[in-house]
Amino acid sequence: MREVSAAIIEAQKPVRIIPSLLWADEVERDFFAQGASSLPKPTYHVPAGIGEAEAAFQKLARRLTGDNAIEGFLRDTCVSLSTAARMLMSIGTRDFYHHSVELYGRPASLSSDKRTTNLDLARHFEQVIAGFAPPLSDVDQPKLGAEEAAEILRARFATFFTAHPVKVRVVDRLAASASSTAAEVRLKCDVRFSTRDLLQIEFHEGQVHMATTLNGRAQDVVPFISAPLPRASRSQEGLAVFTEFFAGAISLPRVRRLCDRTLAIHMVEEGANFIDVYRYFSEHGNDEHTSFDCARRVMRGGPLEGGAPFTKDGCYLDGLLRVTNFLRIALVKGQSQLVRMLFVGKLAVDDTPLFDRLFREGLIREPLYLPTWAKDLSHLTAFMSYAAFLGRSDLVAEQRRLDDQIAQAEGDFL
Repeated sequence: MREVSAAIIEAQKPVRIIPSLLWADEVERDFFAQGASSLPKPTYHVPAGIGEAEAAFQKLARRLTGDNAIEGFLRDTCVSLSTAARMLMSIGTRDFYHHSVELYGRPASLSSDKRTTNLDLARHFEQVIAGFAPPLSDVDQPKLGAEEAAEILRARFATFFTAHPVKVRVVDRLAASASSTAAEVRLKCDVRFSTRDLLQIEFHEGQVHMATTLNGRAQDVVPFISAPLPRASRSQEGLAVFTEFFAGAISLPRVRRLCDRTLAIHMVEEGANFIDVYRYFSEHGNDEHTSFDCARRVMRGGPLEGGAPFTKDGCYLDGLLRVTNFLRIALVKGQSQLVRMLFVGKLAVDDTPLFDRLFREGLIREPLYLPTWAKDLSHLTAFMSYAAFLGRSDLVAEQRRLDDQIAQAEGDFL
């Protein structure tokens, strides 16, 4: 495990997916200078050595021929990184999309229950949001500039990451409004943040993404689990969104953004081009800059004429389903120790039984950092056992009963 881990760390250095898909600032300026009526013309820089990395992962995977859980985990990791390398080598073509689907799935891909999809969840949320139109609450008002937001986050991270100094830096160029590495959170300079935005960054970027990176680096045997492994993306993004829910950092506008990205991916699969997607986000109440940014997220790396989106943004809802169902089952079955294993590094939920075994054998260290909800197993188990039982309820019958009650109440005044 040490030998293969060291080989993975070395070979994955060129496989930098998001940095490879960045668009230069002038791409947006040119798009609006032409009246938002012509397809953007981004250029990409495929990392040097990506072909050698792909070959190295293929070679590593061929060495791991055993049918045991450890070799299976290592082999799956190498195969996914090999796929990621091939995806980067096919930027700008339809093959980019096919490799993206291999790594991240697509909106209509079945979730772990083999019955629901993240497209189902997006449409469910969309229906709920359509019937909910109160004004934004005070915590959702974007009142804070990037520098002020950075100062608040520095204080919060200093309290949580007690053994690791974490920087919060304001930068000019960023693919999202905020992102994180192991030791730094970056905020985009021209974005204003709400109180809830800061909660989201604190828990999503900090207490999940940064925490799993630092926890992974502390592992002696498999330190490569600190890297953003593509095969773990769905679980990691789902874990981060689940944490937003439990921390009160989620809101309907945030849910709508996640849903709109999933629905936009589906639109592009059906043939929508960049301008169609830009207009879709504009029609959903976003300003021109946000609409451009959301369309870029969905279409970066693929042909902008449509048909081949980048599907990573579908990971958030799909991962939320996977993580929630995993916790419901694990806790009801009395396997609460698996919760901590979700945070030892950047793992998929399916990896946790193996890592629990490795932990009991002394090969894996306890996670250094855990969100509050993952420490309070009494509350989590109580909530998830109740949530598991709700799955047995007949919501269709309950909905009919409520509809009848509403109709009767309204009829009394006619």
